[in-house]
Amino acid sequence: MLTRASLFVSVLVLAGCTSPGESGIKAIVGARLEASFDSKPIPYSVILIADGKITAAGPQAEVPVPKGAEITRGSGKTVRPAPSTGRIAVGEPADLVIQDTASGQAQMVMHNGEWMK
Repeated sequence: MLTRASLFVSVLVLAGCTSPGESGIKAIVGARLEASFDSKPIPYSVILIADGKITAAGPQAEVPVPKGAEITRGSGKTVRPAPSTGRIAVGEPADLVIQDTASGQAQMVMHNGEWMK
């Protein structure tokens, strides 16, 4: 028979169990962020996206990735707004291009928080 204390602990443990992507948050981690045409690039960034909008963007050391976020690894990549006249900022639509930093080749495109194929 479960006591109230063991039931409470069980609920806490289950609440902490989330699968990747369950949170509905997407995270791009480790990419060079060029948030706008006139902003200073951030070499190792985190960009968080929920409901098609940017919810946080900044240096990897300052923006924590929430548990359960769907992570896209950005090492060796550059993230820019799409179109290039846009900006990556909190509240803005998540319209992004991920390019290979060395070649400049576009590799992934996101529109309103969804990856385009």
